[in-house]
Amino acid sequence: MAIDNPMDQYEQYYMKEEPSLPGNLARYMGEQGLKLAFPENGFARGILLKVLDVLFNKESVSERNRVMWEMIRGEFDQVEATKANHDDVQKAIQFAFWYDRHERNDAKRERYVRLIGNALRSDEQVQDVASFIQTVEQLNERDITVLKVVNRIMNKAGDWQAQPNPGIGNVMKLHPAVLAGRAQELTVQIAIAIGQATEDNQYSREHGYAICNRLQGFGLVHEIETTRELPLTNYTFRLSVYGIRLLKLLGEEVQNYEHYVKL
Repeated sequence: MAIDNPMDQYEQYYMKEEPSLPGNLARYMGEQGLKLAFPENGFARGILLKVLDVLFNKESVSERNRVMWEMIRGEFDQVEATKANHDDVQKAIQFAFWYDRHERNDAKRERYVRLIGNALRSDEQVQDVASFIQTVEQLNERDITVLKVVNRIMNKAGDWQAQPNPGIGNVMKLHPAVLAGRAQELTVQIAIAIGQATEDNQYSREHGYAICNRLQGFGLVHEIETTRELPLTNYTFRLSVYGIRLLKLLGEEVQNYEHYVKL
C-alpha cells in the first residue's frame, strides 16, 4: 500500500533500528575494562560509564533521535504554511538533532523544539533561525534564568512613551533614566534568581554581573554604562533586539516587542 504522508515514508525507511549486537558488545567490553581500571565504585567510573553510553550506545542514540523526531514532527503537524526560510529551518533542525544527540539535555531539547515551532508559526519572517539554535546550545541554565530576569525587570509595560518629534509627530522612545533607576532592583533580583542570600546586603554582585557580561557576549543584552566603585555595587543591563527576539521565540512574554524590533 502506498504511503501518502512523506513523514510516514521517512519513518518507515530511515528511522529503523540498527542491529544492536555490535553496540552491546562494545559497551559490555568497555564496562568490563572500566571495572578493572576503577575497581571501587567511585565518581570517576560513573562519569566514564555515562560518556561510554553517550558515545557508543546506539540504542540510546536511536531512542533519543526518535523522541526528537516526534517532537519536531509535532510542531510541523500544526503548520500548513510558513514564512520562515526553508533552508534556514532545515539547518536549525539539523543543529538541534546534532546538539541533542551529544548533550542529552532535555531542557535544551525542549527549547530547540519550541523555538523552531514558534519560528514556523510566526506572522513575521524570522531571520537566522539556525543561529538562534546555536545560541541556545551555548547558554546554560543560569544564563537563561538571568536573561528572563533582565526581561522582567528592565522591560516593563509603559516603559516606552510617546515624545514629540518635529516634522514626524510623536515617536515612541525609551528614556535611559527609566532603566538606570532600576539598577538596584535588577541586581537584587538576579542575585535571588541564582540562589544568593540577599538579606544582609553583603552578597557579591560579581556573580550576576559576570553572567550579564556573558549574555552581552552573545549579543543578548547591552550594559548601560555607569560610574562604578569596587567592590561592585549595582549594575544595569537592557535587552538587545536579538535578546528580545530570542525570548519571543522561546515563548516568553515580552513587553514592548513592537518597539524593539523597529530599531
